[in-house]
Amino acid sequence: MDKKKKTMIVIAGALLLTIIAVVFFLIVPKTQDPVESLQKSIEYADGKLQFTIPEAYKDSWYIQISGRTQTEEGGMSVHYLEENSTGKGWEKNRTYSFEVLDGYSELTMFLSIDGQDTEIDLLRYLPSSK
Repeated sequence: MDKKKKTMIVIAGALLLTIIAVVFFLIVPKTQDPVESLQKSIEYADGKLQFTIPEAYKDSWYIQISGRTQTEEGGMSVHYLEENSTGKGWEKNRTYSFEVLDGYSELTMFLSIDGQDTEIDLLRYLPSSK
C-alpha cells in the first residue's frame, strides 16, 4: 500500500472516531448535580416562590427554608414547609411553593445532601420590590 492510501485510511479512521465521540456525547444523558437541579427550578410567580425536588432526591436529604422579615415592631423569624423538613416528606419531581412576604432581610434555603451542606440565597429570586 502506498503512503497516500495509508494517510487517507488514518484520516478516515480519525474522522470516524470523532463522529462516534460526538454522537456518544450528545446521546449519553448528563447527570446533573442535585443541588444545581434544585437551584435551577427555583422561580417566583404570582406572589410565591416555588421549586421542584429533583429525581435524585433521597430520604437522607435535609431541606430547610427560613428567613427574617422586618416589621414595625422589629424583626420576625419565618420558616416555610417545616412539615416536610422535619419529617423528610419531600417527594421526587414534586413542585413546592410558599407565599412570599414583604420586608425580608434574609431568606435562605439550607440543603444537606449526602454530607454536602449548601445555602441558597432566595432573596435573589424575588422581584426587587419585595
